[in-house]
Amino acid sequence: MQHILLVDDEPEVVHALSRVLRKEYHISKAFSADQALELLREQPIDLILSDIRMPHVDGIELLTQIKSLYPGISRVLLSGYADMEQSQAAISNHIAEIILAKPWDNFELKTILKIILRCQHLEQANRELQNENHQLKSEKLTT
Repeated sequence: MQHILLVDDEPEVVHALSRVLRKEYHISKAFSADQALELLREQPIDLILSDIRMPHVDGIELLTQIKSLYPGISRVLLSGYADMEQSQAAISNHIAEIILAKPWDNFELKTILKIILRCQHLEQANRELQNENHQLKSEKLTT
């Protein structure tokens, strides 16, 4: 089962998201960027869904750190604010795959996360096949 980390300083948002996603994914919850980073050190995570606006460290800064430390984790931002410039920068700089609006539509949220995680799986499988192909070519050259 794939593992999603939900990050928002508002516990009711994290719990609502968890209720929507818990049947399809293993869910971990964090209520701050520091708590999220601590959880990432302790367990493998496939996708992080973080609010943009949080005290101390915002979601964009958090996902920037995660991109650097754990580049294989898919990253999604959730925003209740019309902060288009900041959102566009996050997408342009590949900090997040997508930005979803609050309030979210449950079907849309589940569909988007499923697509992102499927793409992540296919990219990993592609890398593995490329590595196998490279190894086979290397072995063929040495024989």
